[in-house]
Amino acid sequence: MLVRRTVRSMTTSTQVVDTQGMLMVHRVMRREFGRLPALVRRVGGDRRRARQVGRHASEMLDFLHTHHTGEDELVWPLLRERAVLDADIVDRMEEQHQAVAASVEQLQRDLPRWMEAADASTGERIARTIESMNAVLLEHLAEEESQILPVISTTLTQPEWDALSNHGFSAIPGKRRLVMLGYLLEGTSDSERTHMMSKVPPPARVAFRVI
Repeated sequence: MLVRRTVRSMTTSTQVVDTQGMLMVHRVMRREFGRLPALVRRVGGDRRRARQVGRHASEMLDFLHTHHTGEDELVWPLLRERAVLDADIVDRMEEQHQAVAASVEQLQRDLPRWMEAADASTGERIARTIESMNAVLLEHLAEEESQILPVISTTLTQPEWDALSNHGFSAIPGKRRLVMLGYLLEGTSDSERTHMMSKVPPPARVAFRVI
């Protein structure tokens, strides 16, 4: 793994950007994509269960795709402009995104057929594609956390960083936003949960507790 040499901040603010939310997003990805191959394989020929698991897989793939396109559009250009990083680390981040995107496209082609027929051969191909994608994704997430987030915290402004969260939130259908909040809160510590809920609008906090 390459190590950051130096970072040249182009911002004038001394504020350190809060990147804790990114760690929670990454936790969801590790947990849910880690579970999916076994979930797919256990479906057998149960078409009703295939539709349930397939809908969950599709939602997670949309979540992943939106997150990565947001980084491609809103984060990497700013880092290229403002930070001096070792070798081609941002290039590698983008290449990993492309490799993951290729797997996402394959899964999006296979899932509808499998959800309809629950055939074992397509299910096994889906499980193996997810496992292959996970190998790239886990490496990407680990390197992003160790090499990129420390740079972001001192290079971007908070509004610039918040634009990534807003991008992801706006892509979630309204009826699924509380569900996605539940995914983010699963497995959190008390302090993480308090931190996340502090960023949720009061009406949504009430709705989440009630529903």
